[in-house]
Formats: sequence, C-alpha cells, structure tokens
Amino acid sequence: MDTFAIIPFLLLVCVYFIPSFVAKHRNKHNKILIYFINIFLGWILIGWFAALYLALKKEDRDHPLSGKRLKT
Repeated sequence: MDTFAIIPFLLLVCVYFIPSFVAKHRNKHNKILIYFINIFLGWILIGWFAALYLALKKEDRDHPLSGKRLKT
C-alpha cells in the first residue's frame, strides 16, 4: 500500500468510530453498548446513526440537578 491509499483509509476509520469517540468523551453510562453497535452494525448506515444518536442523546443523569430534589 502506498501513502495515498493509507491516508483515506485512516480518515474513513476515524469517521467510522466517531460515535465511539463521542461516547467515551461524554462518559456515557452505556458506552459499551454504543461501542458494540458501532463495531458490529456501524457498517450499516442505520447502525452508525443509531450509535451516534445514543452517544449524543441527553440523559437525566447528564443533567447537573438530576437526582436532586428542588426545595419549594
């Protein structure tokens, strides 16, 4: 393989694993599930978007006031 074939391949690999990178960066509690969806179903475009959705989805535990009751 020459250099001109390696660079696009590495770029595609980086794009393929964007959902996994996002899940790790955001410290998602279900990041293992996102990794598996990304690895095994990511080649199907719907699987890639599902993993990306799960990685970007806002959760109650991500909210700074989650689990705390507000005094009224």
